Amino acid sequence: MNREALTKSIAYIKSWLSERYEQETVPGFVAAVSYKGQILMNEAYGYADLERKVPMERGHVFRIASHSKTFTATAVMLLQEDGRLRIDDPVAEYVPWLTSHADKRWQHVTLRQLLSHAAGVIRDGLDADYWGLERHFPDSEQFAREVGETGLVLENNIKMKYSNYGYSLLGLVVENVSGQPFNEFVLDRVIRPLGLEHTFPEYRPELNQPRAEDLVTGYSRKEGGARVPIAAISTNAMSAATGFCSTTEDLCNYFTAQMVGSGKLLSDESKKEMQRGQWPVIVPGQPRDTEYGLGFFLHRDDERQTFGHSGGFPGCITNTMADGKEGIVVTALTNAIDGPASAIVTGIYKIISYFEKESSKKPEHDWSALEGSYSNLWSAEHIVQAGDTLVTLHGAGWDPLAMVEKMEWVEGHTFRVVETGSGASEGELVHFHLDDGRVVRVTDTGSTLWPHDVWREKMTKKSHVGYEG
Repeated sequence: MNREALTKSIAYIKSWLSERYEQETVPGFVAAVSYKGQILMNEAYGYADLERKVPMERGHVFRIASHSKTFTATAVMLLQEDGRLRIDDPVAEYVPWLTSHADKRWQHVTLRQLLSHAAGVIRDGLDADYWGLERHFPDSEQFAREVGETGLVLENNIKMKYSNYGYSLLGLVVENVSGQPFNEFVLDRVIRPLGLEHTFPEYRPELNQPRAEDLVTGYSRKEGGARVPIAAISTNAMSAATGFCSTTEDLCNYFTAQMVGSGKLLSDESKKEMQRGQWPVIVPGQPRDTEYGLGFFLHRDDERQTFGHSGGFPGCITNTMADGKEGIVVTALTNAIDGPASAIVTGIYKIISYFEKESSKKPEHDWSALEGSYSNLWSAEHIVQAGDTLVTLHGAGWDPLAMVEKMEWVEGHTFRVVETGSGASEGELVHFHLDDGRVVRVTDTGSTLWPHDVWREKMTKKSHVGYEG
């Protein structure tokens, strides 16, 4: 990875996310990027609590939901390395009450099948209203009773079928094999050894204190034009599937430790097995570019292979993906049930890939003084140097590179648009107007744009938009 390209990527990512927050209605989010264990960016936007007007901080804790499965899978692999189980063993060997289950197919379900969501287990039980906060998450007794009453809903070992109940069973396996409560085992063997001071296997009431490192308030989507705050709750017997809480910094450090060659947590052989595709992830109408390993989603985009997990909890949507080959981790944590965490992570990787590709072109000129974010009534665009020329990056929604226009240098601070869409202004000129070495405005194919902060100030002073006379 070209470090200069990564630096340019981070500068653009910060500007892009800041402007995206201005244009969105999400309460808040934190996004971070690390490279070979070093945090390059950790930016907070918006509010951790709208009612109390608590600004979002980098240290705020989020419910990371199904990120929990990566910790659970790691715990199982640690026990395999300890020689206390094998992942191809039947789960009934470690959860004895399954041996008397009425559905005899349970006897053939293996730990590997549970880890890869291929056991055919019901997703969330027969009464999943705990997700809508209509009842409590099941406790251990209730969970065991519900599993005992539920047969497999698909044949095992034929396809991926996501199951929170399957991973909750793996939590029981860890408890029964280790002799420790699941949460304590993960604290002792995963969280504390990595120094993850703000990562917890379950919600703790003491997190609700008025400090920057505490749990964010989660919100519903807009109901009647307003978001409703969602109470913090315990996941009880389902901690192994969805109970964890963490921060962006801790997640960067944790996923860096999961990379092959880090020398942390697990052997490289265990990591390679976890990060090997077991089953394709099927989404009707979508390309099959994602697989599931053992506790990780595995995604391929162009030449980049990433591993990680998303998380959806009442009030928090989260996503983290790591590129083990390049040593990059990208994570986004949001405090709304419709938060754009996956879109943020995808957009960040798209930006990094773009600048990485462009960095192979060696520049003869330095146009950095002309780079920036420029706006007018119609457009908000980013102009950056790519190779020996400038490009204009137009975003659309959460796609930061919806259209890329290329310019070529003419003379002085004047460029010509040479590559763009058919409906745009190919062949026309772009003039940069400088004062004391700084761009004060841009005449872009006949239209004036101002630096984004100048434009925003102009708009805040207007009672309406229009010229006089």
